Amino acid sequence: MQTEQASAEKARAQSLDEEAYKHRIRLKVRNNVSLPPGIQGNPKAEFEVTQLPTGDVLDVRLLRSSGNPALDAAVERAIRKSSPLPKPAQPELFKRVLNLSYRPQDD
Repeated sequence: MQTEQASAEKARAQSLDEEAYKHRIRLKVRNNVSLPPGIQGNPKAEFEVTQLPTGDVLDVRLLRSSGNPALDAAVERAIRKSSPLPKPAQPELFKRVLNLSYRPQDD
């Protein structure tokens, strides 16, 4: 019983650490985005980012366009400018390939 509880607590802590890691990356990218004028609504763009363990960005690939090529390009530039990306608190949470999504009005 104690082992199950300890495993569940460890999984929760790891999940929180992973969310904090993703949040730090989103924040850094968001701070580097220069939004183009005339964006309507809250379009979503999705990118695949390949990185080194140091957080240095190797490649950025658009997976799903927001429908606004200027916004897509601005987000891609922001991801590249954000290199090196923040590293996770726990090295085992590092992922070489990340899927990042961006919406202009998300916090």
